[in-house]
Amino acid sequence: MRGEFGEVSADIVVVGSLNMDMVMGVERRPAKGETVLGSGFFLNPGGKGANQAYAARRLGANVAMIGKVGDDLFGGQLLAHLEAAGVDVSNIGHVAEAATGVAAIAVDPEGDNSIVVAQGANQALRPEDVRYCESVIGGAKLLMLQLEVPLETVVEAAIIAKRHHVPVLLDPAPARELPRELLRLVDYIVPNQSEIEELTGVAVSNASTAVVAAERLMGQGVATVFAKLGSKGVAVVGRDEAFTVSNYEVEAVDTTAAGDAFAGALAAALVSGQSLREAAGFANAVGAITVTRRGAQSSMPDRQETEQFMQSARQGD
Repeated sequence: MRGEFGEVSADIVVVGSLNMDMVMGVERRPAKGETVLGSGFFLNPGGKGANQAYAARRLGANVAMIGKVGDDLFGGQLLAHLEAAGVDVSNIGHVAEAATGVAAIAVDPEGDNSIVVAQGANQALRPEDVRYCESVIGGAKLLMLQLEVPLETVVEAAIIAKRHHVPVLLDPAPARELPRELLRLVDYIVPNQSEIEELTGVAVSNASTAVVAAERLMGQGVATVFAKLGSKGVAVVGRDEAFTVSNYEVEAVDTTAAGDAFAGALAAALVSGQSLREAAGFANAVGAITVTRRGAQSSMPDRQETEQFMQSARQGD
């Protein structure tokens, strides 16, 4: 990982994971010790960090990514895919001693998925790597983080962002307990229902209970919470306002990366100056389109398609 300082200038910087997704359809997801037959296997670029960088770029944002891949075929393919989309990859390093991260994804007929991730080179992204990229992070309008790289690296990136007054957006996935040191550095957090329960200990079943959980997170230092509640929409709670944005009704084919599409869209909307309500509505539309297609990055729409989708939905009301 040795880009040159000053060469990269991006509105959104993503520090996170890159994986090659190995996707197959199953009639039902296997129980413990059970083998089931799959079909429709395909490879698709993924990883929560790369997915979010790709989504934001597809929607028109200027994006750079910081991460690690193995010195192998998958690593080269992932970088080429991001670069072709216009994401700056000059600060994504190659690791000789580890394979590129991979994810095995089983998708059932309802579009729900089970995922096993082998982190590989993602675990090699260390705090010193993000310190090397301080000028890149410090020049951004927003830093995006997830939890598929070492936690100490996530914390270091957030500290650097705060030193330069750059807002931080955290997707707290995979779910885990987080230190208050990190939460107090977070401006926007985008947990799903299970993740906000893990973070707060509050059972969340609807918008009102999501507000209770969000207020607990805000008590730990988070500025704004976007609680994703599946079919019940998104509960948004900030210091000065709280509201719920309804979901779009679509037929789900594959929910893989819907949360990443939401996060990338939210970031793109926020750096473009949209309000919290406008940004949440835009991100909801992007997430809705994403679940109607198979795969991770391959399912994500661009800005024109998203705006047409939103316009059609308004006309149908």
